[in-house]
Amino acid sequence: MNVTCDSCKTRLTIPDNKVPQDRDSIFKCPKCKEKIKVPAVKPENQNFDFYFEGKLNTLALICVGDNDLQKKVYFEVHNIGFNVNAVSTSKEALKKLEYYIYPLIILDEDFDQNKGVKRIIEKLNTIDMSLRRQICLVLLSKQLNTNDNMSALHASVNSVIHVDDMAHFTDLLHKTLTDHKNFYTVFNASLKLTGQV
Repeated sequence: MNVTCDSCKTRLTIPDNKVPQDRDSIFKCPKCKEKIKVPAVKPENQNFDFYFEGKLNTLALICVGDNDLQKKVYFEVHNIGFNVNAVSTSKEALKKLEYYIYPLIILDEDFDQNKGVKRIIEKLNTIDMSLRRQICLVLLSKQLNTNDNMSALHASVNSVIHVDDMAHFTDLLHKTLTDHKNFYTVFNASLKLTGQV
């Protein structure tokens, strides 16, 4: 972490492992001996704030048929700050998609006897692109490798997580959400600069 002394303007580099994550800390400037307040280091993947029409939106839709897998996904997604709706059929999922914008949708490739994936992706492909860009669609797969970007593109999803990697699901989901948010932040800024928004 880089900090600057307010008194003498000396720039210091403090190793992150020396800065407590749960509270602010105070260090003495080695040059002028004044106190330097250093804010707590917050994990970059704490919570994800998604907005729709200026309002915070923390909804997630879980489309996973297997009960054990659904419970695991539900628990992990809820723990990172989302309000989770879990459905067991594509009919339920499509009905929810008619009324709500979900910044996160997790879809199991076996959902609703393999019919669900096609129906949900078809639905998402028909909505306005400005809305679709706000949705991070994650496919849980037994066939495709985790973070296989070409397979994700081919499947019309934002990311793929192999079910064998569920032990690392939270970390993988954090990375996916961070990448998605960062990409579209840059993308939307570029559209504004070119006058397309």
